[in-house]
Amino acid sequence: MARRRHRTLKIVLPLLTVVCAVLAVGYLRATKPQIERTGAVERERPIAAATVRIADIQPFIEAFGEVMAHRDVEMRALVAGPVAAVGESFVNGGSVRAGALLVEIDPFEYRAAVAEAEAALKEARALLAETEAELGAEEAGLVEDRTQLALAERELERRQALLAKGTAPEKAVDDALVRRSDRARAMTATERRAAGLRARLARQEAVIARSAVALERAERDLANTRLVAPFDGYLTEVSAALGKRLGVNDRVVRLLDQTRLDIRIHLSDADYGRLVSSAAGLGGRPVEVTWRAGDRNFPFRAVIQRADGEVDAASGGVRVYARIEDGAAATLPLRPGAFVEVSIPDRIYRGASRLPETALVGGDTVYAVVEGRLEPRPVALLARVGNDVVVSGGIAEGDRIATTRFPEIGPGVKVEVR
Repeated sequence: MARRRHRTLKIVLPLLTVVCAVLAVGYLRATKPQIERTGAVERERPIAAATVRIADIQPFIEAFGEVMAHRDVEMRALVAGPVAAVGESFVNGGSVRAGALLVEIDPFEYRAAVAEAEAALKEARALLAETEAELGAEEAGLVEDRTQLALAERELERRQALLAKGTAPEKAVDDALVRRSDRARAMTATERRAAGLRARLARQEAVIARSAVALERAERDLANTRLVAPFDGYLTEVSAALGKRLGVNDRVVRLLDQTRLDIRIHLSDADYGRLVSSAAGLGGRPVEVTWRAGDRNFPFRAVIQRADGEVDAASGGVRVYARIEDGAAATLPLRPGAFVEVSIPDRIYRGASRLPETALVGGDTVYAVVEGRLEPRPVALLARVGNDVVVSGGIAEGDRIATTRFPEIGPGVKVEVR
């Protein structure tokens, strides 16, 4: 009896467990909460926007420049010798005026050379005068010889006539022939001496000319013993000193013009092209310059003078040069080599708008915010100015243009301007 009850329990209990589990699952399904289905919610993008202002816009090209001397001269020794004297301001950073002494090379040898050249010239001129006197005497003797020859020829003719008449002996005619021959020979000798003196005279004139050149060269060498400043400027790279021996063409000092300073500015091809093609052109365009020295700013003005004759192969741009206004270079503590900030007025764009660069999509489109959605507007890019762009085209005064970029930007996107 007990075994039968135990066997029955082993069969009934698993069945009861299964039934209870089925009932529990059915109850849970019947009592689970129902979730309402709703449509997808459209995402609203937060963006920034700029208001369009249509006007004639003249932006400024912002760039950097380097101050450089208009004249930068490396002064070298023109003659050799020891340095006998130096100028008072002959130091690095010294300021000198035009004509001020830089260095003087010992002039003793050069003064002696001038004295020798003067003596040689005087000697040559004295020999010329002596030769001219001798030539004058020979030419006077030649006149007399010609007269004597003419008299001898007439005497010969007279005696030949008498001989023909039989009133003169033949010996008289022979004597006349001898005298005429002597006179002719004497005249020929005088002419030969005169020709020799003329040749010597020409040779002496050449000697005088050569001596004069030698004297001029000696005087120039003597003058070149004093090396002076050709213009007002600053001294740098001083490499000579009192007592130092200099050879010809040895470097003495570098002189930088202090009255005329230029600014070398590098422009991109695009900036250079716009300036050149504008109605105002490139030359004469004003430039605003700022030199920052420590915590101080020194503003001044310059004017573009010229551009380099070739494109910079390394950067692809063009270097232009602006001249600092007269007087500004002297009043400012400015030196060549300083870096400055420059602002150049660009060309004028009529009926254009200036927007942040982030507003431009694809190089030719901006998106206007219309009733909370984006609407594309085609535009033409006129110029890039720093982080802004100058555009014109399908935009109007007062339009709100999206300036925030995001991957899904496009027509009809819902946005919220913040």
